[in-house]
Amino acid sequence: LLKKFQVAAQAHFVAVHMQEAGGKNFEEFTVQVPGMVEKIAFRMNCLGYTIGRAYLDLDFENVDQYTALGSMYFFMEVLYSRIEQYDFVTHEYSRLNKGFEMMEKEIDKCSKIRKKKFPKDFWPRMKWGRKGYMHSRFRFNNQPIDIVNVHLFHDDSNIALIQENPLMYSENRKRALNYVLDEVSRNCIKQNDTPLFIFGDLNFRLNCLTFLNRITEGADIRHDSLESFGSLKDSAGSSNRLGCGNILSMPSDHLKRSISAVEFRKTQDSLEDRNNCVLRIEKKRFDYINHKQLLNEWHQYLEDDREAKNFPMLFELPIHFPPTYPWSEDPTESGSFMKTRAPAWCDRVLMNSDAFQLVNSDNDAKYDSIGKIVCMGDHKVIIYFLAIDVIY
Repeated sequence: LLKKFQVAAQAHFVAVHMQEAGGKNFEEFTVQVPGMVEKIAFRMNCLGYTIGRAYLDLDFENVDQYTALGSMYFFMEVLYSRIEQYDFVTHEYSRLNKGFEMMEKEIDKCSKIRKKKFPKDFWPRMKWGRKGYMHSRFRFNNQPIDIVNVHLFHDDSNIALIQENPLMYSENRKRALNYVLDEVSRNCIKQNDTPLFIFGDLNFRLNCLTFLNRITEGADIRHDSLESFGSLKDSAGSSNRLGCGNILSMPSDHLKRSISAVEFRKTQDSLEDRNNCVLRIEKKRFDYINHKQLLNEWHQYLEDDREAKNFPMLFELPIHFPPTYPWSEDPTESGSFMKTRAPAWCDRVLMNSDAFQLVNSDNDAKYDSIGKIVCMGDHKVIIYFLAIDVIY
């Protein structure tokens, strides 16, 4: 894939951002990451990238600082005399030596990046995870460019979006990303004219209310409650016409705590017939009657992707690719969504106005996902091609 897209783009500079380096079972597989990165660096060198740097946060035993982020940067020989890297301690730029260097030990002491894990008080209701950001800065022909690898908070519960607050998780992501923007701004040499690119797993999700109304039109809604012994039962008198507000406005606090599932069932059929369920939502289950339709007709709900609008100071190229999440992790079903979450464009490339001006000057800029027909985990990788005049 690296060779294919390098040839297609004829890129002089390649930035690769990873989240969850080491995978979900990071305690077992993190040890394999450096070897994988070395292999990537070797292949990139064979393609002409004689300068490379990798910054890997792999010390999962350092719980207070661990983010599992990894950032890799590769430069063609032609950039040797034109590329410099910023030191966040000395506040000076220096030329990059040829060769590949990988920083994985005591990464928090590395002055070439700024890495932070989001504070605990950002999300006190959830288990403190590995979310955070990693900031790098380079200068191309005296033009500084900020590059930030970000992993924002996910939606912990599908049910909470319906019964409590459909904005509870997006508001938390908004707070976290604004924190990142403030930190980058605080460490900028030039406050107003430094292009900034932010890319990673931003975990942006569809607007819950508009999306559910769209895919369950004409259905009735019903919830299940949890008994004291943990079994499910249908709650009497719980059916309503479609509208998440019906659940959001339920008056009983006890009922809110006890809801374990929500179903949307066809109006013309008996509400007691589970075979006529259009959509069943549980904490970590999103079981739609036609998942293939969700995959094939994603253009119809792209307008429900609104979370990026929470950041009017950031810009993005138009999206012309399917949702990047949640894809099947089964290699035999690599072209299907998992029935865990609603589809979403979690993985994004955003930029400030200065960066957007550079991008707008390139009519051939490309924003896409890759690996659409192969298994790459539950997220598809986003790739972004652009030509910036200052590099050449």
